[in-house]
Amino acid sequence: MANHFIARTNAALASGEYLQIGIERQTDGRIIGTCSLFSFSEQCKRAEVGYALAHAAWGHGFMHEALSALLDWAFSDVGLNRIEADIDPRNEASARTLRRLGFQEEGFLRERWIVNGEVTDTALYGLLRRDWAFAGASPSGSCQPG
Repeated sequence: MANHFIARTNAALASGEYLQIGIERQTDGRIIGTCSLFSFSEQCKRAEVGYALAHAAWGHGFMHEALSALLDWAFSDVGLNRIEADIDPRNEASARTLRRLGFQEEGFLRERWIVNGEVTDTALYGLLRRDWAFAGASPSGSCQPG
């Protein structure tokens, strides 16, 4: 299963479909989460970001560090102009993480998703390259995709 996941992720990266990276805890080398860029629009220089973190790793700044590095890479090396995030509005920790990174809440879609039979809403967030550069944001750790 892990080999299939890695092969699928490498193929997606090679084709430009999406990029998914692991978040490694430096103290023990354990993978504790992932960050992804997907739904690339080359013409509009836009992509979406997704992320997941093991519950035991919440509240330690790991996601902020990983997303900071990924966003810096996406804006500077890839040349994206806009990155979007779509979250469950009940997930306050995720909303705080996005706002701390400079994302702005831009919309709310009612009953957009059905996950495991549960109908949920969506909060949409966006971050522009100029806002990222203006905020002087930079990664606090090293995370070099590719």
